[in-house]
Amino acid sequence: MVTKTKALTLTELISRFLSRHDLSEKGRAYYRNILSNLDWFARKNGWPEPGGITRDHFRDFIDYVATKKNRWPQGARGTYKAATPATVYHYTKAAKTLFNWAEQEEYLHENPIARLKMRPPQYKEVQPYTDDEVRAMLQVCEDDIKFGFRYLGVRNKAIISLFISTGLRLEELCNIHLDDFDPRLQQLRVLGKGHKERVVPINGEAKKALRRYLEVRPPQGEALWLTNDGPPMTSHGVKAMISRLKRRAGVTSGGGAHRFRHYFATRYLEAGGDLNSLRLLLGHATLAMVLRYSRFVSVTRALSQHVQFDPLDRLVKGGINAKRWRY
Repeated sequence: MVTKTKALTLTELISRFLSRHDLSEKGRAYYRNILSNLDWFARKNGWPEPGGITRDHFRDFIDYVATKKNRWPQGARGTYKAATPATVYHYTKAAKTLFNWAEQEEYLHENPIARLKMRPPQYKEVQPYTDDEVRAMLQVCEDDIKFGFRYLGVRNKAIISLFISTGLRLEELCNIHLDDFDPRLQQLRVLGKGHKERVVPINGEAKKALRRYLEVRPPQGEALWLTNDGPPMTSHGVKAMISRLKRRAGVTSGGGAHRFRHYFATRYLEAGGDLNSLRLLLGHATLAMVLRYSRFVSVTRALSQHVQFDPLDRLVKGGINAKRWRY
């Protein structure tokens, strides 16, 4: 077996991991942020070369992340307070991913943290936009079309319509190119997380909004979404557009683009769509996230049905046949 461990420090191992071609730019930034902190901690605490790192080293690192305030020399605002369980989970997951890869590539004979347990965090409950909030944002787009800002209104309505109708992630929507559509605009090829490709359908109102946008879109470049001045829109530009649109529509609830994904998923299930089809449309590898949408829909349905099946109201109003109450 080829031994590569002695030739590489942890810094070099991380550098090679980050140079992988199958990492998206967003994924690369995610791992760089976490693994650079791991590297700093290892150097500060005199860790051995990767082949000598043990599970206890990583326990020390995870304990540091979980308990230490002001954790990093150049930390973001959130590092000045104790880490959330979600942050600890992401640090553990990123470290395990690095060392799984190092073992597979034979930089290590054995992964020292292969059996390190990860406790999944309790994420916040799914909170999609309401129907009224979505209608209000679409109406602002229509008002812009009618009253002097036609291009922006048409473009923004097409963006919101695709979010609502397909459940695309922000990065997926921003990276759409003209050649990602089939000739009849019925399907869209999407490059999702982990460079996994999938196809999503485009129907009805979403297709209408997209065609309307393509009629006014300047004939330049391959990026689908263009600013008013011509250059392609960035993810930051789309975020800013949504924030501005929400303010103008009187939508005061939090969140941004990802809540449209929640809206798509929950409304899809409410209309009778099945879980596995939704998983494929959203690009999830497992049903775990889809089941969170299912639980939200079930709870919402139960709450709405309570007025119909409230036992006390039915008893008082005669909705329940007293003869059926037997013990």
